[in-house]
Amino acid sequence: MKAYRYLIVAVAVMMAATACSNDEETVSNPKVQFCAVGDSTSTVSGLTFTAWGGFQMVDIRSNANWQLDCSADWITLSNHSGIPTVDEGIHLKVAVSENTTGQQRSADILLTGSGQTSKITITQNAAEVDNCGWPSALEASNSMKIGLNLYNTLDAWGTWFDWNDIDAFQTCWGNPLVTAEWFNAVKAFGFNAVRIPVTWFPHIDEAGLVSEAWMSRVEEVVDYALDAGLYCIVNVHHDTGADDSAWLRADWNNIDAITAKYTTLWQQIADRFKNHGERLMFESYNEILDEKSSWTEPSGEGGFLAVNSLAQTFVNIVRASGGNNLHRNLIVNTYSAGGTQKTLDGFTIPTDEVPGHLMVEVHNYSPSSFTNILGNVDENNLPVWSADFEKSLASELDVLTAYANTNHLPVVIGEFAGFEKIADEELGKYAEYMVTYCRQRANITLFYWSNVVDRNTFGTNYPNLMNGLLKANNY
Repeated sequence: MKAYRYLIVAVAVMMAATACSNDEETVSNPKVQFCAVGDSTSTVSGLTFTAWGGFQMVDIRSNANWQLDCSADWITLSNHSGIPTVDEGIHLKVAVSENTTGQQRSADILLTGSGQTSKITITQNAAEVDNCGWPSALEASNSMKIGLNLYNTLDAWGTWFDWNDIDAFQTCWGNPLVTAEWFNAVKAFGFNAVRIPVTWFPHIDEAGLVSEAWMSRVEEVVDYALDAGLYCIVNVHHDTGADDSAWLRADWNNIDAITAKYTTLWQQIADRFKNHGERLMFESYNEILDEKSSWTEPSGEGGFLAVNSLAQTFVNIVRASGGNNLHRNLIVNTYSAGGTQKTLDGFTIPTDEVPGHLMVEVHNYSPSSFTNILGNVDENNLPVWSADFEKSLASELDVLTAYANTNHLPVVIGEFAGFEKIADEELGKYAEYMVTYCRQRANITLFYWSNVVDRNTFGTNYPNLMNGLLKANNY
C-alpha cells in the first residue's frame, strides 16, 4: 500500500512539473512583434493620438505565449495575454483617454513572450491654443464633429435666367431660399456645423470684383448659421470642377493667371468676413482638377504643384487680411478633394505663421455601389449595408486616419452621402459606421451631403440616417 501511495505522489509531481513546463514554455526561435492590422510584414513601433483621444488597432504576432504590460492609466488595452498568434495574428485595440494635462505625454506597451520583448510607444499630443486664446483647429474639430451641407443653394448656377437675379441662382436647382429657420432646426436636431458651398464666378465682373448683392447675401446666410450657434464653413465651390466654366484649375502651365484671379477673389472674401468670430472658417476651394479635368489624381506632377501653390496662396491671403483672420481656422483641400495615399502624399500642408490653425479636407463617396456617385446603383434592386461595404470603406478611411494622426492635424470629410433612394434603415447603418469609424480613430469632422433636415418642413424624412450621423457626438 505504501509503495502505491509513493507512485501516486510521483505521478502528481510529474504532472505538476509538466504543467509548469507548459506555462513557462520556451521556443527555440521566439518572435514577438506588433504589426499593422492584417500585414505581418509591417511592424509598428509607435502610435500617435490627438489630445482628444480615441483608439487605434494593431496586430500582435507571436510564436509563443505572450503577455502585455503598460503602467499608464490613460491607456486601455483590449487584451493582456494570449497564446501563439503567428498565423492569424490577434487584433489589439489601444484606447487613449482625453489629454487634459496641457503637455504631450507618452508611455510604452511591452509585449513579452518566451523571454523576448517588443515595444510600442504611445504618444498623445496636447491641445493647441494660440497666444490670443483662439481655439485651435483640433479644438474646433472636436467641437464640430458632425455637420450638414447647405447644398444646391449658394453653389447653384445656370444659364437659363437673368444673372442679375440672385434669388434665381439660389433656387435654380430645386431648393427654396434658405432662411434662419433651417439653421435653427439643424442646431436643434443636434448637428454642430454647416458647410456652405458658394459659387462665385457668375457674380464676378471683368475686373474680378464680386457684386455687392451677392456678397451681402452670402454674408446674410453665414450670419444665419452663426446666430444659430453653428460652426460655419464658406468655400469657393463650382469655380472648380470639370465643367468648361471652371476657371480655378490645378493647371501649372497657367498658374500665374489663375493665381492672380484667385487672389483677387479671396482678398474680397477675407476682407468682408475678417471681423466675424471663431466659428466661421474658410475653405480654399472645392474639388479642384487639372486642365484635363482628371479625377482622383492629376495627369501629371504639375497638378500637385498647382494645388500646393494655390493652397499656400490661400493661407497667405487670409492671414494678410488682418482682423480675426490672423487666427481663423482654415481648411485646405487636396487635389480633387481626394483621399488616396498618392493624393495625400502629393499634397503639401501649407506653411502658416500661426501654428495649429489648419485642417485638410477630402471627400468620400465610397463604396460607389452604395453612394451612387458613378450612377451605378440599380434602383430596382437597391443595396443594403453589408460587411463587404464596411471592409471596402475601412481600407480608405484607414489612410485618412493615419494621415491625421501622423501629421497631428484634423481632417474634414467635407462631403459624403449614401444614395437617397436607399432605405432609411440602411442609410442609418452606413452613416453610423462612417462617423464612428472616423471619430474613434482620429480627429475627423464629417459633413453629410443630402436633405437630412428638410428645407421646407424643417423636419426629417430620414430618422435612422439622422440618428446614425449624430452618433459622431459620442466621440
